[in-house]
Amino acid sequence: MSYEVILATYNGERYVREQVESILAQSVKPSRIIIRDDGSTDDTLTVLQALKAESQIDIDIIHDGLNLGYIKNFEKLTEYVTADFVFFSDQDDIWVENKAETLLAVFSNQSHANVVFSDAWLINNTMERLGTLWHHVNFTPANGDIRLDKILINNVVTGATMAVRKGFLDTVMPFPAKIPHDYWLASNACALGSLVPVEDKLILYRQHENNQIGAKKSTFAGKLKAAFDSKKRNKRIAHYREIYDLVHAIRKSQQTSQINQTSESILNYLDCVNTVYRGGIFDGGKRKNLLSAVFSSSYTKYSTKKSIIRDLLDGLFIRLNFS
Repeated sequence: MSYEVILATYNGERYVREQVESILAQSVKPSRIIIRDDGSTDDTLTVLQALKAESQIDIDIIHDGLNLGYIKNFEKLTEYVTADFVFFSDQDDIWVENKAETLLAVFSNQSHANVVFSDAWLINNTMERLGTLWHHVNFTPANGDIRLDKILINNVVTGATMAVRKGFLDTVMPFPAKIPHDYWLASNACALGSLVPVEDKLILYRQHENNQIGAKKSTFAGKLKAAFDSKKRNKRIAHYREIYDLVHAIRKSQQTSQINQTSESILNYLDCVNTVYRGGIFDGGKRKNLLSAVFSSSYTKYSTKKSIIRDLLDGLFIRLNFS
């Protein structure tokens, strides 16, 4: 089974060599690595050209000078894929030697699989292990977490751990502009019953200050401060908008009775959330006041104690005009 790797780069000179070398060292080698640089201003391209000259595996480097952003960068990369399977790669992680071999075996043994993804070790810049990815996002496949409603509301599929069947990939292109590519691919695959988790930790997933995934434990004081942080509140609003856009997009992409039923349930939930945030998610809505929204069964169906408290505080702060 042949596969290709698509790798999106942007100002990644510090780590990209280590990442590419880990791909080249796979127990089952890729037929090609396709890299598109998104307009780096550092020496990323110099590093890539050196790797290309050293490698016995084809490395194609696309450099058109355009800055598309990471979603459209990956979308552009998919246009060059010719193999039956494609692995998505970030620029600053490290693959475990048997990553490709393990995920390809899943495709071989499970013909229905369209998207296969794994767990990962979280590491910092000094290679210290911070725990596992699935632990930090509270994901346990055995608990029934591979359900469409759960994936739509809280995506646990990280693109850097993901391999995709090319035939499926072609059916869900292009990527919606405002929805992360892994979120989109996971949701579509889950809707078709073809999203498959692998419990092996197959990459070292590097955590920087701007992409921490639960690697640092918050103190009570930190959580209280976060409740008053308008920037974090705006991030929560942006996430809810993302869910809203995704649900509408998935309804167009996968038109089935199951999708319609699930999406309608989530839209009712988001209607309650929209009331909490005073129309900050989308225009319009059915609910009239904060308490009726928060205590609605449509809202509590998808909420946790933590999210209820957080949303309630946000709703109160917004109504009191706290910044």
